[in-house]
Amino acid sequence: MRVYIFLLLLIFILTGCQNNSKHIKNNKLPNDVLWVTQSIEYDAICKQTYKTASLSLFPDLHKAQNPIIIMDLDETVLDNSHYQIELFNKQAQFQETTWNDWVMQELSEMVPGAKEFILEYKKYKNARIVYISNRSYSTLESTLNNMKRLGIYFEDDIFLLRENKSDTKIIRRKEVYEGINRMIQYGPHIPLAYFGDAMGDFPNKQAGELSGRIFVFPNPMYGKWGR
Repeated sequence: MRVYIFLLLLIFILTGCQNNSKHIKNNKLPNDVLWVTQSIEYDAICKQTYKTASLSLFPDLHKAQNPIIIMDLDETVLDNSHYQIELFNKQAQFQETTWNDWVMQELSEMVPGAKEFILEYKKYKNARIVYISNRSYSTLESTLNNMKRLGIYFEDDIFLLRENKSDTKIIRRKEVYEGINRMIQYGPHIPLAYFGDAMGDFPNKQAGELSGRIFVFPNPMYGKWGR
């Protein structure tokens, strides 16, 4: 009987230690990652931003002949917070090789509100999204597969991923405006709106870019922040 009780106590203690260590590990994440992955505020802000975009764009969208919007991918449409968790658990820093490895695993999830907005937007005639992302062009197939899994891939959308370090977003936006290079088959377009998590995702007045409605998403985890 004593042996039985002792075994029960041992199992209880071991189970408690395992659960506690897991709990501590989660709470040791940096506050920025905890906020994105666990706070109701992050969820609410993203959904509110997409809802605001819907209210701003959709009422007159049927009047546009070939509507186009420009969207960033990471932390705007695709949630990569688990990559940040992996870096923390491994005590590692961002590297392009590990980032590309993550992308090619096709494990990104959705930023709150993104799927609902995209599916509603795509119901409008000829509505296209131009995704301008600094993901490497070498990860295009994996990116498309990931978006297919999430149910937000459409064949008529356009993906302008970064071909090299000099292939800036300003260059790619200019291709959209002027219908040149990668956009030559689509012709010139004036985007109705821009979606991103950093100021580099939006028109640069100093570069003489077109203006338009912008929708900014919170990303305290990484990136170059405007000051």
